[in-house]
Amino acid sequence: MVYKSTFADQVIPDIDIYSFLMENNKHNAGPDGDNTIVSIDGHSDRTLTRGQVKDLSGRLGDGWINKVGLGKGDIVAVFAPNQYDHIVLYYSLLAAGCTITPGNPAYTEDEFHHQLSNSGAQTLITIPALLPVLLKVCEKIGLPRHRIFLFGDDQVDGCKPFNSLISQDPRRRVSTPLKGINAADDVAFICYSSGTTGVAKGVTLTHRNFVGQVLVNVNFDPVAIQEDDILIAFLPFYHIYGATVIMNGFYRGTPVVVMSRFDLEHFCQLIERHKVTFANIVPPVAVLLAKSPIVKKYDLSSIRNFGSGAAPLGHEHIEALKHQVPSEVRQGWGMTETTSGIIVQTMERNEPGSIGVLVSNNEAKIVDENDNELPDNSAGELLVRGVSIMKGYLNNDEANAKTFTQDGWMRTGDIAVFNSKTQQFYIVDRIKELIKYKGLQVAPAELEAILLGNDKVADCAVVGVYDAKEATEYPRAYVVLQTGHEGTSALAKELDAYVTEKVANHKKLRGGIRFVPAIPKSASGKILRKDIREWIKKEQQQAQTKSARL
Repeated sequence: MVYKSTFADQVIPDIDIYSFLMENNKHNAGPDGDNTIVSIDGHSDRTLTRGQVKDLSGRLGDGWINKVGLGKGDIVAVFAPNQYDHIVLYYSLLAAGCTITPGNPAYTEDEFHHQLSNSGAQTLITIPALLPVLLKVCEKIGLPRHRIFLFGDDQVDGCKPFNSLISQDPRRRVSTPLKGINAADDVAFICYSSGTTGVAKGVTLTHRNFVGQVLVNVNFDPVAIQEDDILIAFLPFYHIYGATVIMNGFYRGTPVVVMSRFDLEHFCQLIERHKVTFANIVPPVAVLLAKSPIVKKYDLSSIRNFGSGAAPLGHEHIEALKHQVPSEVRQGWGMTETTSGIIVQTMERNEPGSIGVLVSNNEAKIVDENDNELPDNSAGELLVRGVSIMKGYLNNDEANAKTFTQDGWMRTGDIAVFNSKTQQFYIVDRIKELIKYKGLQVAPAELEAILLGNDKVADCAVVGVYDAKEATEYPRAYVVLQTGHEGTSALAKELDAYVTEKVANHKKLRGGIRFVPAIPKSASGKILRKDIREWIKKEQQQAQTKSARL
């Protein structure tokens, strides 16, 4: 059975995302449209109006073209925590016809190197604090210092602020519609994702992907959208979840309060100060909001909606959050490969445990291991197709062949059920091996490769251990040692430190290290992670039994 949205399909215009957002439409055609504040710095209270974003991005776009020489197809990497003028930077690069590849500012040197070299970026925008490591990486790959630009107003180590490129002549600005952009084929963003398995791969998202994503989401659930909404954004703008918040907010003319990183007290302060009505969160933040006494110090009564994604949020956590902060809590499902959410709960269909219903212009089906379509109430792999689905993985024919079927369906790696009674989708398991730590992806294969680089490790497997209290998974390593080494606590700490120095913070082995005599594998040599998960299940049951006796 092929599932289609109950919402009417949107007409997707054949236009690039920059022109779509900048040209007059029903959300910005009014006389006061350009005076609407669309970005608020949560740290300094500086603001940007829609008109300022249009003007600055157009003049900066002209600077990228005429002062730096950038143009269509040039790939620009952006490594930075959220900035209130991220919106100007992103739009200016799109105005110049460039492709943006945003990345995690917490990356290690090796991770920066991988994305820069794999994407082919020859221009970089970052913050001064990251220059020491990024200058080393850029020297290795041959990216010259004069192609490195900074957020802020200061020149550091020969790298100019990108604001210095803004044309001082207001007439020198990029005009719309952009010429020479094929919306359905030309890539606007290359976002890095581990997909279903393995090291991070470049997900190519077209202009049409983003135009479609804005339209299908803004027109998805009119009941949930209010003209006086104010959003708060701590979700990173390098992540697809955060990037689409920028797009959707600007299109609707909704103010977005920008946080450079999540801090609970500051989050609550900003909600109270700006009367925030809508917050996109992830499950660990929901747990904090439900439990922390900090929340009671502030007036959060303006909040009407929480939108939770990136990982499942259990019924008990939803109820605890609503008790602490009375509001609606809606969940959704999406991937970097689907340009963020395409199955989302509505205000009327938000059964606890579900991920909701399909947005328009996309379709889904659930299949067995032989790709046979399954009926309602049957568990199988979720496949999706539609306007939001990526063009493909960058320069990776093998991954694309494994991900897409002959007739264009994309395999998600998630095991889903469509419930005929509630008419909603539910994620019940996953084929893919990714671990989700606080909504961020951790690829087991990457950590396994690092561990196997240690002379004391003979074999290993990494799996996620779910912590119900924190509503997140922790990466745990099961390690087989080389002959002559004992599995002591000291060696476990040594191996943990060995991994920690090579990975970003969210990839640390917070679930610990367990020494085992062998890793369960199939006849073909594949790690049987389901067997390891049974070990974890038994260990947790034993711990619960012991706790009950005490």
